[in-house]
Amino acid sequence: MFNFKAYFWGNDVYINEKYRYDSNEILTAYLNDSRAKRILKLDYVGKLKNFKRRLTISPYMDYENFSRYNNNVFSAIGLLEDLNRSILSLPPFDKIIDHPPIKLDDILNGYDRFFEDGLNSMDYALSYVDEDFANEYGYGEKDEYGNYYLRLNRFDLHPLDKSDLEDEDVADDLRELNRTLSSFFDIYLKFLNAYLQIQRIYKPFICDYFHRKDAFLTASETAQCFEQFNRYKGINFNRVKCKMESFGYKVIADKNEEQSLCEEIKFNNLGSFLYYDFFNGLKQNFIPNLCKNCKKFFLIRGAWYYTYCDNPLVDGSNKTCRDVGSKRRYDEKCKNDPIWQTYNRAYKAHYARYIKKENDGFRVREMVVVRLGNSG
Repeated sequence: MFNFKAYFWGNDVYINEKYRYDSNEILTAYLNDSRAKRILKLDYVGKLKNFKRRLTISPYMDYENFSRYNNNVFSAIGLLEDLNRSILSLPPFDKIIDHPPIKLDDILNGYDRFFEDGLNSMDYALSYVDEDFANEYGYGEKDEYGNYYLRLNRFDLHPLDKSDLEDEDVADDLRELNRTLSSFFDIYLKFLNAYLQIQRIYKPFICDYFHRKDAFLTASETAQCFEQFNRYKGINFNRVKCKMESFGYKVIADKNEEQSLCEEIKFNNLGSFLYYDFFNGLKQNFIPNLCKNCKKFFLIRGAWYYTYCDNPLVDGSNKTCRDVGSKRRYDEKCKNDPIWQTYNRAYKAHYARYIKKENDGFRVREMVVVRLGNSG
C-alpha cells in the first residue's frame, strides 16, 4: 500500500520514475514534521498493536473482544484515518498516492460470512437487496459484475466455535482474513516505526554527533562518528533494517531529457528507503542540519557548509536566517573570544582609516572641481 520504487544517481532521487528529490530532502521534511510528540503521547503504536490483537477472529477470543468487535473496528478506523491524513501530507506519499488507501471496512466486507447482516437466505433469492435497500447492518451496493450485495457498515460477529472450522472453506477464509488483517496493521506499524526512528535515531545522530564541529567531516571522522553513536546510544542504527524487494538499474531522463543510469530499488516501507537514502547522501555531504536561528531543519547540498538556513525571517523582512545568523555569530565571537576581539578592533580601526581616506579624497576632488569652475 505504501511501497514505491526509488532511482538513485549521485544526489538525485527519483520516486516512481517521476518525482525528483535531492538526497535526504525527504528525511528533512520528516525531521520538520511536528506530529511526532502527539503520536508518542497518544501511543499510536500501542493502540494499533491492541487493535491488531482484538480484531483477530477466533473461537477462543475473549467475550469482551467478541461483543465489542464493532466498536473496536470503528475505533481503529478513526485512528487509521488520522494516520492516513498525516501520511498523505508527507513526501513521497503526498505525490505518489492519488487515491484513498484501502480501509479496514473494505477488508472486512470481503469476509462478510463472519458477520451478522440481518438477512436470511430468501432475501437474496427474492432480490430484496438493491440500490435502495438498507438495514441496520448496511446498504445495497453494486459489485464490479453488476450484482447487488449488502455492504456492511456494522460488524457484529456471528458466534464461532471449533465445529465451524471443520468446514474447510470457513477455516480457509478465517485464516486468510486474520492474515490480511495482520498484514494491514503491520503496514501502518512499519510506517510509525520509521517515523519514530527519525526522531529517536536520525535526529540525535545529526544534531549531537555529525554536526558537532560545525563543518563537513572527513571519511574517517564520519566513520568514527557512526561507531561512537552506535556504541553509546541505546537506540541506534543497528536497530534499522533496510530491506529491498528488488534491485537493478534503469535509465531515467530528467526534466531536460538528460539521461542517467540509476540504481532501481523497490522498497516496501519508508524506513528502508530513508536508511539507504541517508547514507547515500552522507557520502556526498547532502545532509540535514538544524538552523541555529529558526530551529528548523534544512538541507545542506554538498558545496558549502552552513549552520543557518536561507528561509525568510518571519518578521516579513527580505532577510533570511543566514543573513542575520552570520552577523549574530560574528558578534558572539567578538564578544567572547579575545582573539576575535583584537581582530574586530583592528578591523574597525583599519576600516575607519579607509573611510577617512576616502572622505578626504572626495573633499579634495570636490575642491578641485570648484576651483576649476571658478577659473572658468
